[in-house]
Amino acid sequence: GRPSPAFINVHDDENTSVAAGKTVIEQTSGRLIELSHGGQRNVRFTLGGERFAFDPNRIYSDAGIHATLKHQSQYSEAAQRAVKRFATQLLERFALDHEPVIIALHNNTERALTIHSYEPGHEHAATSKAVHVAPTRSPDDFFYVTEERFFDYLKQRDFNVTLQDNANVTDDGSLSVYFGKKGVPYINIEAEISHLNAQIEMVRVARAMVEELGLTR
Repeated sequence: GRPSPAFINVHDDENTSVAAGKTVIEQTSGRLIELSHGGQRNVRFTLGGERFAFDPNRIYSDAGIHATLKHQSQYSEAAQRAVKRFATQLLERFALDHEPVIIALHNNTERALTIHSYEPGHEHAATSKAVHVAPTRSPDDFFYVTEERFFDYLKQRDFNVTLQDNANVTDDGSLSVYFGKKGVPYINIEAEISHLNAQIEMVRVARAMVEELGLTR
């Protein structure tokens, strides 16, 4: 009966995260926005007889759209405009800029992306302001957050968590960067695709955290 908090899943091949979100919403409250586009990570479309593809978590800035079109398929100005319209309509249709908090749901594959990826000297270190590694938890299961209060809360409970460096992170068109710049609190719950129970626990903790911090309505 209550639409808050808002959970969002943008990759249609990350179904464990959706199952975890639904489980918690059915027990508490909230809404889950899931993009459905053929069971694949990327969205594919045809425009003017040409085929294009983009990562739906890289389209919330002009730079991100340009980069993901080039990386996933090819670039054209017409495709750039079409993807930008799609991103704008998605944000406006669900009024995401006006949410008290956004909780994103993602899955990874074993060892492909872990909490260690954000430690100094590793691939995503430049995006991170702080990292906490929980030795008793799988490194594949971690939180990616944009606010220090989230980081402190999850660190205290010994979850893997990394804090985005909002001031210096490269704008890759992702939701985390978009909401970090907008000042909308953002939490990404990332778990290995086979770790359903662990992700349910993480969603429950995030849900309790935003409730305690007064970020639901």
